[in-house]
Amino acid sequence: MKPHCLLTALLLAVTSTAAHAQWRLQERQAVAAAQDTNSTLAALTIGCGDPFQIELHATDGGPVLPRAGGTADYFYRPGKIIASVDDHDWPLVAAASDVAVVLFSEGTVAENHLAPLDRRLIEALRDGHRLVLYFDITAANAADGSPFETFAAFSLDGAQDTLAVALDGCP
Repeated sequence: MKPHCLLTALLLAVTSTAAHAQWRLQERQAVAAAQDTNSTLAALTIGCGDPFQIELHATDGGPVLPRAGGTADYFYRPGKIIASVDDHDWPLVAAASDVAVVLFSEGTVAENHLAPLDRRLIEALRDGHRLVLYFDITAANAADGSPFETFAAFSLDGAQDTLAVALDGCP
């Protein structure tokens, strides 16, 4: 499926069940809509990658931004994104692709700060109850001393079975 067609299908599927934040399988990936957000984040997908991949899909197909707008100041920069599963935090780094923001664990400078996702994060997503992604997206919003001005929260209820299928066969 072409990237723009996949994004359109993904957004249509997510928006139809956004109120329920239901996890479902689509194109061999686990997909969920945010339960609560102040961002343009429409959907999260989890699937196989290197060895796992988490993608964030914005409503306009661009980078995740605050609903109020702004410019993205977080790509390839450590300390800008945190994934919190049941109050346990994993620092992440974002890279851009043609159709999504792709998340990685924080890596070394030699890795351009992009390391494979921590397997413990994936296990926490399987076993947890709630995921909140926190973003330090715009430098201007960090001026008040609370840099993580943008968030998206996801229920992990029902994710275990969907993730088991989506991640079956990952290295």
